[in-house]
Amino acid sequence: GGVGVTVMGWCVLVLLLAWDRAISRPALFDDLPAVRPLLAWLVDHGAPWHPRAAAVLLALVHVAVLLARLGTWKRRLQVGLGLVATVAVLFVAGRAGGGGTTDASPPLVVLIGIDAFRPDRLRTLGGNGEVAPHVDRFVEDATLFTRAYTPVAQTEPAWRSLLTARWPHETGVRYALTSESRMKLQPTFAESFARAGWRTVFATDCSRFHAEGPASGFATRLQPPRGAVNFLLEKLRYRALGVFADHAVGAAWVPEFIDNRALAGIHDPMGYAGRLTSTLLDEASQGPTLFAFHATAAHFPGDPVHPFYRRFVSSSEPLERRLRMHFAPVSPGAKGGWSRDGAEALYDELISQADAQVGMLLDALRRSGRYDDALIVLMSDHGESFHEDRPDLAGATPVHGARLSELENRILLAVKPPKGRAGAPATSEALVRLVDVGPTLLALSSLPALSGVDGVSLAPLLRGESLSPLNLYAETGFTHVSPEVFDRGHWPGAPRAFDAYRIRPDGVVELGDAAHEAVVLEKDRGAFDGQRWWVDRPQADGTLLRVCEGDCEGLDALALESWLDTVRGRTPEGDSRKVAGHVDDSRRPVSPGTVRPPQQLLRLRPGQHPGPAHPQPRGG
Repeated sequence: GGVGVTVMGWCVLVLLLAWDRAISRPALFDDLPAVRPLLAWLVDHGAPWHPRAAAVLLALVHVAVLLARLGTWKRRLQVGLGLVATVAVLFVAGRAGGGGTTDASPPLVVLIGIDAFRPDRLRTLGGNGEVAPHVDRFVEDATLFTRAYTPVAQTEPAWRSLLTARWPHETGVRYALTSESRMKLQPTFAESFARAGWRTVFATDCSRFHAEGPASGFATRLQPPRGAVNFLLEKLRYRALGVFADHAVGAAWVPEFIDNRALAGIHDPMGYAGRLTSTLLDEASQGPTLFAFHATAAHFPGDPVHPFYRRFVSSSEPLERRLRMHFAPVSPGAKGGWSRDGAEALYDELISQADAQVGMLLDALRRSGRYDDALIVLMSDHGESFHEDRPDLAGATPVHGARLSELENRILLAVKPPKGRAGAPATSEALVRLVDVGPTLLALSSLPALSGVDGVSLAPLLRGESLSPLNLYAETGFTHVSPEVFDRGHWPGAPRAFDAYRIRPDGVVELGDAAHEAVVLEKDRGAFDGQRWWVDRPQADGTLLRVCEGDCEGLDALALESWLDTVRGRTPEGDSRKVAGHVDDSRRPVSPGTVRPPQQLLRLRPGQHPGPAHPQPRGG
C-alpha cells in the first residue's frame, strides 16, 4: 500500500526530471539506443515548459488530495492559504535582484575570452547577425580590432602569451598540457593588478586542456579540478547519470560533476553562467576587481543544449550529429557522411551558446549599473578551420593550431573603455596581437607597464591616434592532426598517441619529455605583417623550408623576414644559437639514426616548386 505509492511517486519524479533533461540537454541520453526514437521526437517538438507543466499539475493533484483528506472547510482554507503564501514568498525571493547602484563603485575590469570564436561570425564582419547577437550588441559600444591575431592557436599557450605579453617560445608554454616545469615564471598583468590591491579572479568551466595556477597571477581561480579524471569522465559517456550528477549532491560525491564541461551532456552551461554572474557582481562590490572568464562552449566535445540545438543544424541530419560534435581522423576520406556545412552549423550553435553565457554576464552588469563604468574586453584565443581549402577533408573534425592561417590565427578583439567609447573609433584596421591585451588593460587602468615584453598598449588606437605598425610572430601547436596531412613532405613530428602523455602522482596529465622534443621540432614558425607571411616549415628530409605567402618582393618583405630571424634568435637563457641557417641546441642532442632537426634553409616564394630551391643561410 503505502510503500508502493511512495515508490511510484519517486519513479514519477525521476521520469519528470528525465523528461526535462531530455529536452534541455538531450545529449544525456543519446547513448541509450532504446530511447532514441523518443529522444528524436523531443528534440524536434519538446519544450521545457512541458515537463514543468506536468510537474505543476501533479503537485496540484497532490494538494487537492491533501485538502480533501482534511476534516473541515476551515482547515482546508487555512492549509490552502498557507501553501499559496509559501509559493508567493518563494516566487518573490527568486525574482528579487539588485537594481542599479547610485554610489561610486570601485574600478572593474572584465576580460571575457570565447574559445574558438571566429570574427567572421560578427555581423560587422559579414556574419548574419544570428550567431552571436550579444557579442554584436557589445561591439556597438566598443572599438573592434578587425585584424587581431593570436601567436598560437591553442588555448593554454595562447592564454600564457596573453597573461605575460610574450611570444610562446619565451613563456615555455607552447602546446596544451605543457609540463609546469617547462613554464618560465614571468610577471603577468594579473600580478600587476594584484600588487595594486585589486581582487583578481579567473573562471572557466573546463580544465582539461587549460587551467590556471598560481603563476597566472589570479588570486582566485574558479575552475574544475585538474587531472586525468576529467578525460575519463568524458570518455565514460553513460550520460544519463547526469540526471543525478550536476547539482550539489553530485558534487559532494565527485567534485568534477559540478560546473565541468568535460561532462558535456551533463553540464548545464546556462546554470553555470547564472552562478558565475552572481560571483562577478559579488566580487565587483567588494573592491577594485579584475575578473577574467574563459567560455568553452565551442570546444570539443561540444554538446548544444536547448534551444541552441535547433538553431542551424538541419533536422535531416542524424541525431548523433545534431547533439554532439562529430569526431573523425583528419585524413582524406575519413569524414564519413558529415559535411562541412553541417560541421559549421553545429559550431555556430555552440558559439551561440557561448554568446548567451556572455550575454548573461553583460546584462547583469547593465542591470547592476556597472556596465558603463567598467573596462570590458571581449576576445578569443584562436579561430577554427573547417578545411575550406581541402575538399577531401571538409567535414572532418575541425582543427586549430595545425597551420598558420587566417582561419586559425585571426581572433575576436573588442575593447570598451570605462564610460564608453567616447571619441574612440568604432573599428580599427591596424594589425594587433593577443599579446597586446595585457599592456592595454594596464595602461587603461593607470597601472605600471610590464617591462621587456613583446606586447604594446593599444591605448593610442583607442584614442583615435596612430601606432607604429606591428608584426605578429606565430607558431603552430600540437593537435590531433599530423602536419604532413596539410603539407606533404613536412616532418611528421611527435606521434599522436596516448603514450606521449604521462600522469603525475597528483593526477595531472602532461606531455612527456620525449614527445616535447618532437613537438617543438615539428612546429611551423612564422611572421605576419598584414600583407605577407614568412613561414619556416621543417621537412622530413632534414631541411627547413621557408615559404612566403602574399606580397613577397620589396623592402617590406625583406624587413619582415629579418624580423622573423631576430625573434627566432631571441630565445631565453641561450637556448639556441643560429649557425649557417640552422639552430644548434646543446640541450637537445640527436642520437644517430633518428630524424634530425632541420639543417638547411630552403627559401620558397609563391609559384616556385620546392624541388629546385637552394640551401641558404637564414636571412641571407
